[in-house]
Amino acid sequence: MPHRKFSVLTRGEHGIIAGVCSGLSQYYGLRKAGLRIAFLISSFFFVLPVFLYIVLWLILPKYPTTQAMARQLRRQSGR
Repeated sequence: MPHRKFSVLTRGEHGIIAGVCSGLSQYYGLRKAGLRIAFLISSFFFVLPVFLYIVLWLILPKYPTTQAMARQLRRQSGR
């Protein structure tokens, strides 16, 4: 049985403000600095990134929960 990478979307451990950009970069395999720069630049022109950041800050758990881990395992098994 091949070993699968287990990942759950959470706030990152190495966040500057709330860890949202850090968590998104870990989950999607992006560079943290690039995501943070893109967020800053887009925040100067639009309000949506700031609103989205606040919503994700409130919704995303700091650490993976048991339910989130079980959900991820069900997705990987094809159920």
